[in-house]
Amino acid sequence: IMAARARSMLRELEADLDMTTVAVLDAAFDQTFARMFTDIEVDRAGLEKLRAAMKDGVVILLPSHKSHIDYLVLSYVLYTNHIQLPLIAAGDNLNFFPVGAILRNGGAFFIRRSFKGDRLYGAVVDAYMRRLLLDGWPIEFFLEGGRSRTGKLLPPKVGLLNMIVEAAQGSDPSKVFFAPISIGYERMVEEDAYIRELSGGEKKKEDVRGLFSALNVLVGRYGRINVQFGELLTLDQ
Repeated sequence: IMAARARSMLRELEADLDMTTVAVLDAAFDQTFARMFTDIEVDRAGLEKLRAAMKDGVVILLPSHKSHIDYLVLSYVLYTNHIQLPLIAAGDNLNFFPVGAILRNGGAFFIRRSFKGDRLYGAVVDAYMRRLLLDGWPIEFFLEGGRSRTGKLLPPKVGLLNMIVEAAQGSDPSKVFFAPISIGYERMVEEDAYIRELSGGEKKKEDVRGLFSALNVLVGRYGRINVQFGELLTLDQ
């Protein structure tokens, strides 16, 4: 029974990166981003350091988290520059039809907000992280956990980071690199929602109805995006 539960948890968790899906998404993002943003400015020197590190070991991508499109922007930048796409930790609140299936094929794996009270689930996530590192997958997650509503970085939530550090210590720690990344926006896509929440309004649930109500952001104009790559850190650092 426990083995069956573990397999069920793994199916709920694991990514299923499909490059055909990624190519279709890339074509869609080419048009959508060109309409929404005047430019995506990329730190080219930092990007090349990231490319070199991926050839030499496993890279853990740690972007800032201000918008739902952070992971789309970063994957778009990597894909268009012919750099291996990461597998991305996403909250299981995004695993609803049809978004969940699309994100999973785009490289997302879905993690529950809390592991409390379920040691088996924690063990499954830990084993999955170890497998990804062993297979050499770049891994992306947001240290802040949730999106910042103020533009400032939130205090880190280190649960997943602890798992990755412990897993890396069991392999070759000199071949694991941590890449801090800043994704900045001239104007936030979720600007209206943030203003409402900061004024005391309730955060809307992420579901199919919320998805369709949010599609009107696609007709907006949001200026520039700026993607900066910090200095790569080794496990010892």
